[in-house]
Amino acid sequence: MAAALVLPAPAPAAAAAESVWLTKYKALEAQIGQVVYTDPNSANLAWGESYIMRSYLDVYAATQDTAWLDKIVTHADTIIANADDVDGDGFRGWSTSQYSPPELANASFETAASGDATLPANWSRFQDTGSHVYRTTDVPGSSTGTQSVRVVSDQTKWKKLRQKIGANYEGGTKHVLRGWGKRTGSVVGRIVLRDGSTTLCMLEYTTSTWALKQTTCDIPAGRSPEVWLEHASYTVSGSAYFDDVRLSGIFPYIVHDGMIGIPIAEFIRLVAKNPTLSGYSAKAAAYQSFLETEIIPRWEQSTYLGNTWNGTSYQQPPNVDTFSHTRTYNDLPFNMSLAFANMLTILHEINGNPTYLSRATKIAQWTKSNLTNSAGAYIWNYGTYTTKKEDLSHGNVDLSAFVEFYRRGQVLTATDMTAFKNTLKTKMWNGSATAPVFTFYVDGTGAPNGVDYYLHSWLELTEFDRQIWTLTATKYTNFTPTNASHLITLARLLRWE
Repeated sequence: MAAALVLPAPAPAAAAAESVWLTKYKALEAQIGQVVYTDPNSANLAWGESYIMRSYLDVYAATQDTAWLDKIVTHADTIIANADDVDGDGFRGWSTSQYSPPELANASFETAASGDATLPANWSRFQDTGSHVYRTTDVPGSSTGTQSVRVVSDQTKWKKLRQKIGANYEGGTKHVLRGWGKRTGSVVGRIVLRDGSTTLCMLEYTTSTWALKQTTCDIPAGRSPEVWLEHASYTVSGSAYFDDVRLSGIFPYIVHDGMIGIPIAEFIRLVAKNPTLSGYSAKAAAYQSFLETEIIPRWEQSTYLGNTWNGTSYQQPPNVDTFSHTRTYNDLPFNMSLAFANMLTILHEINGNPTYLSRATKIAQWTKSNLTNSAGAYIWNYGTYTTKKEDLSHGNVDLSAFVEFYRRGQVLTATDMTAFKNTLKTKMWNGSATAPVFTFYVDGTGAPNGVDYYLHSWLELTEFDRQIWTLTATKYTNFTPTNASHLITLARLLRWE
């Protein structure tokens, strides 16, 4: 009997090489992906974490690896758990003090009082004429200016500097008190916020090197609180130094709620449309309930903020000044209303709520009416109240909404998308295929200053012109990305590859 012929086993098929964009994405995500989502500050969540979560959706779309969806769940669970009701209106959401109007004038003591170069303008001395409380050039660093304040103990009576909070401050919410301080000798320096004889909050400084500290406290409405710069005791020797003393209200901002809400809404939509992802259904339902019962109604039903819907778009809160005490207009920048409209449009696709679609559509119509066609390209301003043009970075927020409107068949058409594509290519691009650069503003002006790497929503226009992907890929080939805007751009380079 003939021996059986033994054939060699077939060689295993070579594994497909991983996309260079996925490799770059993974490397950056390992560095920054877990950094932001535990931060309750809505500014950091909106302009960092929202891009990280959206990038996970893009990478899932390209790879079908549910590990990226698991990351979204981890992040969303924490973000929602950290939501607050800072103003006590009954609605939870996210908030920050970074954009609120300053409640102290001349916070860094740069301006001197008229007739007394040693006294900072807008501040008053207590029990001193200038020998123990005065301006000095000993400062924490260049970022705080060139002046600080020194309060010297004479071991006989209190020596202090104070400023009453302006009458327009927004009481009834939490405020952040912050400032730099240090000491010499045995004194303990203090920044104290007082309402009469009641201490609302306080910062203490016990080191001989400058330290930046902050604390959070409630300020009642209808009172006249003051900030005092002082010692803990006047019977000990030494000096306390203070600089960049600030008091800022903590408020929610509709653009932040929209930006944070967009990837959560996109996750909900993804799960709803894909039966194979039913394992995420319970999470998606919980997230949807949170957006629908907490985030969205707060902007029309909050007793603290007031109804921000004006029939055409969302506007600044009518009850409180969350941006400026001297504002002369109520319109928000286009990107702020568009971010919230973007989220509403996605949620409408899930729940069919006609009010969501109505609000989003009216915002889209309002924005479109403010676009100018210039030789087949759209140019638009940052807002209705300014002639400053929209910039490339905030334009990503606009484009995200425009693309969502277009894909849902609402207001924006393929012709509009072509005009936006032309904005990037005929107005903003320098014309170089090997060293592409895009201007800062949509009208073709302004140095990019590195912002022209923030191209994630502009990349969606690859649907209308493949060269947009090619130009972005060229920019990123030898570029070292570092932040969340770069991360989501890498994810979309992968998705559109």
